[in-house]
Amino acid sequence: MSDFEFSVPTSRPVAEVKATIETEIASRLPGGRIQRFWEGDVFRLVGMGADGRIEVRPGEIRASATLKAPLSFMKSKVEQGLRETVARAAAGAAAAAPADGPTQAAPVALPPQEEAPPTDLDELRGRVEGVILPGVQAHDEFLTNFGHIHHWRPRVVVKPVTAEDVLAALAYAARHGLTVSTRGAAHSQSELAISRGGILLDMKSMGRILALDEAARTVTVEPGAIWRDVVARSYRHGLMPPVLTNNLSVTVGGTLSIAGIGVASFRYGAQTDNVEELTVATVDGTVHRCSRHEKADLFWGVLSGLGQIAVILEARLRLRRAKAMTRTYYLLYDEPRRFLEDARTAMESGRWDYIESWCSPSLQGFKWVEGGRQPFARWFFPAHLTVEFEGKEPDQAALLDGLRPYETLYVDDLPTHEFANRMLPAFDLWKKLGTWEHHHPWMEGILGYSVAGDFLDAVLPDLSPGVQVGGHVLLWPARSSVSEVPLFMHPQEEHLIGFGILPAVPPKLWEQAKPRLQMASELLTGMGGKRYLSGFIDFDQAQWREHFGPQWERLSALKELYDPEGRLNPGFVKY
Repeated sequence: MSDFEFSVPTSRPVAEVKATIETEIASRLPGGRIQRFWEGDVFRLVGMGADGRIEVRPGEIRASATLKAPLSFMKSKVEQGLRETVARAAAGAAAAAPADGPTQAAPVALPPQEEAPPTDLDELRGRVEGVILPGVQAHDEFLTNFGHIHHWRPRVVVKPVTAEDVLAALAYAARHGLTVSTRGAAHSQSELAISRGGILLDMKSMGRILALDEAARTVTVEPGAIWRDVVARSYRHGLMPPVLTNNLSVTVGGTLSIAGIGVASFRYGAQTDNVEELTVATVDGTVHRCSRHEKADLFWGVLSGLGQIAVILEARLRLRRAKAMTRTYYLLYDEPRRFLEDARTAMESGRWDYIESWCSPSLQGFKWVEGGRQPFARWFFPAHLTVEFEGKEPDQAALLDGLRPYETLYVDDLPTHEFANRMLPAFDLWKKLGTWEHHHPWMEGILGYSVAGDFLDAVLPDLSPGVQVGGHVLLWPARSSVSEVPLFMHPQEEHLIGFGILPAVPPKLWEQAKPRLQMASELLTGMGGKRYLSGFIDFDQAQWREHFGPQWERLSALKELYDPEGRLNPGFVKY
C-alpha cells in the first residue's frame, strides 16, 4: 500500500512530459543512491527505502510512493518534491509550484542603505577611538567570510577598541538608516560576518583578556579575544575553558553567537553553556549586564542567538582545572553502528575527557554516480579517546574495557595545551595547498542516536572521498542533558551524534556540489536532526521556524523587543 498517491491532468504530449520528469528528477536527486529507470510509461525511483512510481498516460500523470527508512523520516519533503515534479511535467518546466504546496518565503527587505557624506564620517571618526574605513577602502577580507560564497561590500567598516566606539557606531547607524553586522574571525559560511551596504563592526580590535580570577575559575574577555589566546593565558594558572572548538583561531564573540562545539562537549555542553555573565549593547545604545540571574531572557537570547539581539561587549567565562598531560588512544572502527555503541559507552563511562571522531575513506576505485564515474570509498570510523593525567600513568586496560574497536592503532602523549592546538598542522597544510581560499559550504548538523546509523548508511556510499582534500567528514558524540542553552537546537534524545561534511570546493565546482550538500541537509532535518548554524545555511522562513521549533516565538519576541527595525546582522534569519 502506498504512503501517498495523487494524479494531475495534463495536455502535454507524453514524450514532453517524460523528458521534463527526467530533467526534474536529475536536478532534485543528485547522486546514485536512488535508481531511476523507465518501465514502459512508468518512471521508477528505487533506493534509500523509497519505491516511487510516476505513470504517464495521455491526459494524466499518476504518482505514488512507498517509503521505508531513511526516507520515511522525511515523508512530507518527499511528497512535496514529487508533487512539484509532476506539476512541472504536467504544465511545462517553467510552471510554478502547485497551489497546495509550500511556497518560498519572500526575501526580507533590508532598510535602504544611503551613501554617508564624508562630513558625517569625519564626525564618526571624532567619536570613535578605533579605525573608520569607508566601504570603498575596505580590504578584500571584509567582503566575504570563510565560506567564500557571498561577497558583499559594506558602506563603512568600524574597528572599535572600546564599548563607547560600538555605541557611537550604533548611533550613527540609527541616524543614517544603516544596518549593523558584527564580524570576528568570520569563520561563518552564510550571510554572517559580512555587510551588504551597511556598517561592518570588525570586533577583532576588541580582543583583550581583561581579568582572570583563579579562585572563581573565570576569565573576562572582550568579544574579539581569540580562543588560542584565552587558552595560553588561562593555562599558565593550570586552568582551561571546559570546551574548545577544533579551530582556536576563532573569536569568543563569534562562537558564543553560534554555540561553540568541541571534543569535550559530551561532558560540558557547548561554549555557550559555560558563560557566567555578558555585557551587551542593544541597538538603542543601552548597555546591559545579563546572566542566568539578571535579565535572563536577554542572556539566553544572545547566546546562540546569531547576533540577532545585541552586540557582545564582554563575556565572563568559566574555566576548569586542567592536568598537565594528555594520553590519546587511536581506535579504528569498520562499522558505524559499532562505533556508535562504543562512543555511547565511552560517554557514559566517565573515564574520558575528550572524544574525537570522523569518517575516513579508503579509496576503492570508480563507479557510476549521476551519469558519470566518480571515486568511491569504503568508509572507516577513527575514534580518538583522550584522558588528562598527572604523575600516575593511565590504566589502559581499565580505560578500554568494554570497547570493541576493529583495531587499536596508536597511543600518543601530549602536553594538554598542545593537545588543544592539535589541529594547527592540518589548518596550515590546507592553507599551503590553497584550499583555504576555496568555497566552504559546510553541512553540519546534529542527529539523535536512533537514526544516526540509517543516516550514515544513506549518505556515505555516494560521498566522494575527494571531500578529504582540504576538508573532512566530521563526527562528534554528544549528550543532550549537559546543555541548557535554549537557542542551541538539537534533537531531544539523550545521546546525539554531530555530523559534518566539511569540503573545500573549487569555485567552478560549486554549482555541482551545492545540490548534493543540500540533499544531505534535507535528509538530516527530515530525520529529525538540527543544522549547526555556522555552516552553509539557505533556509527560507518556514525552515527557520521549523529549525527553532518552540523557541521561534522566543527569538522573534526578543528581536521585536530589542531590534524592532531589524538592523542587527540582517539577511540570514528570515522573520
